[in-house]
Amino acid sequence: MNMPLLILAFGAGMLSFLSPCVLPLVPIYLGYLSGAAVTPEGVTVPRGQVMSHALVFVAGFTTIFVAIWSALFALTQFIDKFWLAHVSGVILIIFGVNMLGIIKLPFLYRDTRVQLRMNELGYPRSFLTGMAFAAGWTPCVGPMLSLILTAATQTQTALEGTALLLVYSAGLGVPFLLTAFALDTMVMRLRNFNKYLRPIEMVSGAILILVGIMLVTDRFQVLNAYFYQLTPAFIFEFEETFARIMGISLNQ
Repeated sequence: MNMPLLILAFGAGMLSFLSPCVLPLVPIYLGYLSGAAVTPEGVTVPRGQVMSHALVFVAGFTTIFVAIWSALFALTQFIDKFWLAHVSGVILIIFGVNMLGIIKLPFLYRDTRVQLRMNELGYPRSFLTGMAFAAGWTPCVGPMLSLILTAATQTQTALEGTALLLVYSAGLGVPFLLTAFALDTMVMRLRNFNKYLRPIEMVSGAILILVGIMLVTDRFQVLNAYFYQLTPAFIFEFEETFARIMGISLNQ
């Protein structure tokens, strides 16, 4: 697997976490899922309970991201990858221009979140809320998720594409879990971080535009091939061993 692409996927996940409509709501999510509240005396429920609900939430959105990739991979069997790359490049440029604030597209800011109403706290709700987060929070995770989905369609195998989506989910999930682990202290730190949200959004927009231009001009494959040559040999050996154990063909 291409290590630079994995780094890109993890970074995209972190940028999704740091987006202006995700980061400020992370403590609210954690409190809603676990029943926790932050008081001057600390968090009102055991740390393990907050962490376990956060893990189930992460599992929920990871499931949806991988499912979206599976459907997209099936589609690529019938559609030319270069044509799909050009269309994806245009979409990424539009996302990027929107994030820079050059134009504002109202449909990207519609709240399509699925509202889950359950009277009792429980892990099924945390899992379903994670799935709803992935499926409905378009303005926040949509642009970076689209970037990684596009990169996944340009990989050689379905296994490589799945790895990108799993690493993207880790980039989004790891800071979420770290926040859950230290919820009482992280609440204040996240509030202080709000002043950096706009610069982060602009950097994200610039990345989307750059990758979009590379896709439209057929330069992404050249960059991907260059990065492929830089990938350590042990990564390929691990991939082959894992595929053999799982009974997966790397030529699919």
